[in-house]
Amino acid sequence: MLRALLFCILASACVLLTTGFKIAGRGENCPTVQSAFGGTLYVRSVPSSDYGTEGKTQVFRARSDVDELVDEYPVYMRGELYLGWSPIAGKWCLVHLEPERITSNNDFAKLGKVSRLAFYMGGKEIIAYAGKDLEKMGLKEKVQTLVYRQPGQFMVNGIQQVSGTNHYVFVIEKTAEQGKGTQTISLDITTGTHSLHVIQTLQPTPSRLVSYRQRD
Repeated sequence: MLRALLFCILASACVLLTTGFKIAGRGENCPTVQSAFGGTLYVRSVPSSDYGTEGKTQVFRARSDVDELVDEYPVYMRGELYLGWSPIAGKWCLVHLEPERITSNNDFAKLGKVSRLAFYMGGKEIIAYAGKDLEKMGLKEKVQTLVYRQPGQFMVNGIQQVSGTNHYVFVIEKTAEQGKGTQTISLDITTGTHSLHVIQTLQPTPSRLVSYRQRD
């Protein structure tokens, strides 16, 4: 049973990471499901075709009888998804980090490249950054760690609460433009714009989830 599987995945904020791809055959699109907040909510994204973004993404609250549909977006979201609650807006916010598509053996140079970063809330897209916009922000190659701190590298720290406030931000850490340190970009999850509250200490929360593909 789907809900039984979901309850086995625990996290307080969630990310869906789809790293697999197909070079031939049906394509890289596939239905995905992720769970969040101790299995009380889950996100399901279903494509309408083997390629492209046609499809739908739904956020559900798990119930004992019939699961409750919380939000729905008319788009298939491939890649990483982060789900967070905004007490100020009183709504669930979804952040989508979409990697470049890998369609052939000649595309391996695209690994780590991000084609789009989008923010959603209340069933609507709030704002989206194209790959070129992200590169202007110094976000050229997504990595798991910044230990080597190569120019343009960045990693995602997920959704975090600004200490002492009800504000939540999507946090990205990147290599500094000068020196050998790192810099932090904090985007408000309700607007997708730079937060005015990041001068305060951020409270990190676990954000990475184990995810699985939903079989046909």
